[in-house]
Amino acid sequence: MKNIALALTLLITLSANKCKNGPAEMTSLLDKKWVFQSIAGSALSLPEGTEMPWLQLAGDQLQGFGGCNQLMGGYKLDGTALSFSDIGSTKKYCEGVQPTENAITGLLRQVDGYKMEGGLLKLLGGGKELAALKGQ
Repeated sequence: MKNIALALTLLITLSANKCKNGPAEMTSLLDKKWVFQSIAGSALSLPEGTEMPWLQLAGDQLQGFGGCNQLMGGYKLDGTALSFSDIGSTKKYCEGVQPTENAITGLLRQVDGYKMEGGLLKLLGGGKELAALKGQ
């Protein structure tokens, strides 16, 4: 009986600490506005007065703003695997912002995972950091 209690205690302890990106971290990822800080390691450079691009994972939908247009699509989250699908946007053209917005929609199509580091959400593709976002 003592061995069963010990085994059960060990099992509960190990399963409680089994992975770094557990349900609490995934919950903090959802329903939060994530503002872009950098793309491919470079800080965003937008015209003065431009709202910073952001993303939000709400329900099963991607919502966001690319600096000029509203972004939308779907996403799939499984542990640290994250991917976006059916990415679309409204169709305004904003000179000075369009290159950044195009870079964002392009990188979203490459995302295959994420990690949380120093309060930043880092979107990953092929093992490389594609973008860093800060939660608000």
